[in-house]
Amino acid sequence: MNGQPKVPVPTLARLATYYSLLREAEEAGVETLNSARIEGLSGIAATQIRKDLSRFGELGKPGVGYNVSELREHIGKILKLDRVQHVVIIGAGRLGQALAAYPGLADYSFEVVGLFDSDAKKIGKTLSGHLVRDVATLSKSLPGLGARIVAIAVPASSAQGAADAAFAGGARWLLNFSPTHIKSPADCLVRDVSFTQEFAVLAHYSEDK
Repeated sequence: MNGQPKVPVPTLARLATYYSLLREAEEAGVETLNSARIEGLSGIAATQIRKDLSRFGELGKPGVGYNVSELREHIGKILKLDRVQHVVIIGAGRLGQALAAYPGLADYSFEVVGLFDSDAKKIGKTLSGHLVRDVATLSKSLPGLGARIVAIAVPASSAQGAADAAFAGGARWLLNFSPTHIKSPADCLVRDVSFTQEFAVLAHYSEDK
């Protein structure tokens, strides 16, 4: 992206973690949490938590902690989760369908507004509650769908082409589930999610039998 983001990506990732646990605490009827308790719930050091939150003002009270509802709402505004975010998914395979059907997205104000694929057998069918559209129409369809966030769930060989079509349609933020690197314009951000890579890291620590 051009320049540096106002809030560093690692900080945003931690804020998303805080947001998630605050939602759970709020639903459980918890009114306040201090940084030590948030550390216990998140695994993030209390000093890091205080540092992250202090950059956005005085959000807590000494000796009391943070008001759960107020802090969740504040972080929600920082992450722009206080408004509906339209999302398009490219790839109507098993992963794409699972993402499209995942109810947890709505809890965070994400709304899937389009599911695209290149398979003629899937195009025109309704899968996971969404009509599958021809990926060839993606760049022209995106503006009308109001989506600038796109999830890529296609084979590695198709990922760059799908991403380029998304960029051409105005998408600026991609979540890439394909096992390949995606080249992006300077004003765009791609976040990679590799299940196999994470399993490989865990495998390194597994005990030999």
